[in-house]
Amino acid sequence: MDKIELNDNKIVPGAFTVWSEPGAADCVMDLKALSFRQNSIKEIYSFHVLDHLYPEDTDVALKNWFHCLGKGGKVFILVDDFEYIARGYVGGDVSIETFNQIHSHPTQFTQDNLTKALLKAGFKDIVVWYGGIPGIYENKKHYELILAGVK
Repeated sequence: MDKIELNDNKIVPGAFTVWSEPGAADCVMDLKALSFRQNSIKEIYSFHVLDHLYPEDTDVALKNWFHCLGKGGKVFILVDDFEYIARGYVGGDVSIETFNQIHSHPTQFTQDNLTKALLKAGFKDIVVWYGGIPGIYENKKHYELILAGVK
């Protein structure tokens, strides 16, 4: 399989969508324990999955995704950027109500700790995508962080 998208709706053209609950996705699966054959996927696109997992589960998920990817495979991860949101809160641009409604997740990420998590799982060549992933996803939300890693 070339591309899978971990999302409850379709964003990535031509990607097979996987989500944890029935709905618009092509397949229902545990997102931290994908059951795809090892080395069988070229690209994984994860939209706000890791920040909804508990910290101990993010390492499990990343290691699983690493094993699903073939050699040279890429993972693209989109999460809330806690540093950006925290600065917005301190500066008065993000209210506590907005934080609690939209950004209160079990795990928070910054560029630094997400990079470390990717490296720990075995990924290399970590890239930060500002403004989105060309030809795939245009990031219009300033509070989102997108990182990619290569197997």
